[in-house]
Amino acid sequence: MRKLIVILTMLTALGTFGAGAQHYDRGYETLPSSPFVTKGTWMLGGTARYSQHINKDYSFLVINDINSTGYTVAVTPKLLYMFHDNMGAGISFSYNRGMLDLDEANLSVSEITMSAKDCYEVHQSYTAHGVYRAYIPFGNSKRLAMYADLKLGGSYSQGKVYNAGGASTIGTYEQSFKAELAVDPGLTAFLTDRLAIEMNVGIFGVSYKWSDQIHNQAHHGSYDTTQAGFMLNLLSFGFGISYYL
Repeated sequence: MRKLIVILTMLTALGTFGAGAQHYDRGYETLPSSPFVTKGTWMLGGTARYSQHINKDYSFLVINDINSTGYTVAVTPKLLYMFHDNMGAGISFSYNRGMLDLDEANLSVSEITMSAKDCYEVHQSYTAHGVYRAYIPFGNSKRLAMYADLKLGGSYSQGKVYNAGGASTIGTYEQSFKAELAVDPGLTAFLTDRLAIEMNVGIFGVSYKWSDQIHNQAHHGSYDTTQAGFMLNLLSFGFGISYYL
């Protein structure tokens, strides 16, 4: 009986030692034979977007007789230098401009009726960011990889709105400043040896914005906001094209 207890004790000790010494390889330390993007590479990329609309007696849900025209244009160039394999840093700029000219729109809900006429709004913004990017290849793939952009920067925007549908024209001019830190992950795929397409979406951001307003060239107002969030921002979903030198 004592021999059996001794044998079981030795087997238990050996099993514990073996379990403690065992190395679990989950693949995190497995690196591709060559990097996805090599050190010393330059990346020139960006996005461009333009949209225009013309509504004539258009109806949407409870809004009827919409007569309006408008457009939106956005250009975002980006330049990165790979200071290490699969890691790069650089800058990005962005210019956005939009316009809405509303001739007429009527809102009708139950017994409530409202209308808007001769409203005009135009705005534009300039944005600059410092960007750090890290690539995470899918195994040994040289065509497809995930990446994450860490962006730090700010923007300046200005716009004006006026309404000439009443007895007198009412107008407001506004200018805003914004500082932000954001993380935008995405996917990139090489179509050729140097040309790639990208898809990204914002998931985290911290920003501080302050604005000044002048109403009818007489009254002054201001406000500031602070935002922080960790969530999927579908409004920042975008596509781009990059060229590697």
